Amino acid sequence: MQEMTSDVVVMGAGLAGLVAARRALELGASVVLLEAGDGRYPANSRYTGGVFHVAFEDVTAGPTVLLDAITGAGGDCCDPELAGAYAAHAGRAIEWLAANGADFGQGGDFPWMSRMLVPLSLREPGFPNHWPDKGAERLLERLARDFTEAGGEFLRGWRGRSLLTTNGRCHGLDATRADGEVLRIAAKSVVIADGGFQGDPELVREHISPRPERLCMRGAGTGRGDGLKMAAAIGARLVGLDRFYGHVQAAEAIRDDRLWPYPILDILASSAVVVGPDGRRFTDEGKGGVALANAIAALPDPLSSFVIFDQAIWEGPGRAFLLPPNPNFEERGVAILRADTLEALAEAAGLPEANLVRTVTNYNAAVATSSTAQLDPPRSSRADTLSGAARPIDGPGFMAIRLCAGITYTMGGIAIDPSARVLSRSGSVIEGLFAAGSATGGFEGGPDAAYLGGLARAATFGLLAGETAVP
Repeated sequence: MQEMTSDVVVMGAGLAGLVAARRALELGASVVLLEAGDGRYPANSRYTGGVFHVAFEDVTAGPTVLLDAITGAGGDCCDPELAGAYAAHAGRAIEWLAANGADFGQGGDFPWMSRMLVPLSLREPGFPNHWPDKGAERLLERLARDFTEAGGEFLRGWRGRSLLTTNGRCHGLDATRADGEVLRIAAKSVVIADGGFQGDPELVREHISPRPERLCMRGAGTGRGDGLKMAAAIGARLVGLDRFYGHVQAAEAIRDDRLWPYPILDILASSAVVVGPDGRRFTDEGKGGVALANAIAALPDPLSSFVIFDQAIWEGPGRAFLLPPNPNFEERGVAILRADTLEALAEAAGLPEANLVRTVTNYNAAVATSSTAQLDPPRSSRADTLSGAARPIDGPGFMAIRLCAGITYTMGGIAIDPSARVLSRSGSVIEGLFAAGSATGGFEGGPDAAYLGGLARAATFGLLAGETAVP
């Protein structure tokens, strides 16, 4: 066993971990940063589109505006104290990033895209050319370089395994390497920032989907819940594990990386109807793409649903938002079923004809009378960032696309206080233990799978964790 000593040890070198490590070093602490990957290691914050927003509000809008956006989007699922800290410190986190190598530009027409990392991503569909040498990767490399040049120790290839505690206080961790070598780091503070648990099939099966292998991993897939398990083993409280951030993808995305992270079907699907293998609706499409993705993932077979629409929807919502499905799907070989009648479309999709016709007929009648809330299940209808208003499916040109859920990161995790200190099951602080980024919970999720902005949250609470962890 190797042994080391440090003031602070940070587990995970995504955005939250790098910010925490760099900030603690700035404040005079000795810091060891552990990363499970090697070399150009995969990370969601390397593969991200690079837009810093708070609940689709401009991150520079100020605490009052941001708090309204957070509470409006998050409802009861966001802890009020965490919401207040997020709103109060998000702007400061952006300023800190800009002073530490982040190059921001206006990424698009939406006001919430005012702080997007440059060089800009989201310029073409698919994964292969989406991220290399774009702004997010450049920021990670800059933070890592500055950290080591300032005296920090960055150890790659080490995976956290257990926390060291005495009398309820955390004072270090054990990590292992692929060759079986064990490293023990004695530290005054430990920061967990290794991401969610989307990369652990058993945890996903327990909390998210009965068939995790039938989800599209819409990201690095490296979050294996190590930090979450380590924290839980010493009494940390876990919250909100049943939701994830992701989008509605074409079923082919599960095997074709030209079809994720974009195009997504969020706006098209929320403007039409989504049915299960019985030809019936099973969720409120109007809640938008993130909630839809969660509902699809929860199906007994997450690859069994279809979006049903017509040519008018394909030419309208189908061309909306970033890198839309129309025309990108057809250019990349996605199977788009077409028929002159709903009966013929049902046959092509393998859906029960009578059920599908009844579903669409009832839906159209509800749209015409503005009574979609009376449908079963009830259907909301609002045009929002990731949702469209309900549109009639009248034809001509009935269409269907088989769907899958794309999972980027899990929303729940370790409970923390506004200073990023980890909380025990009884609600008390676990001394010496901190957490940030998507390893934490208490912000997002709930019945509507509320999404508040992963990058801004990682940076904000990474900064707070780095500051609070300095002894």
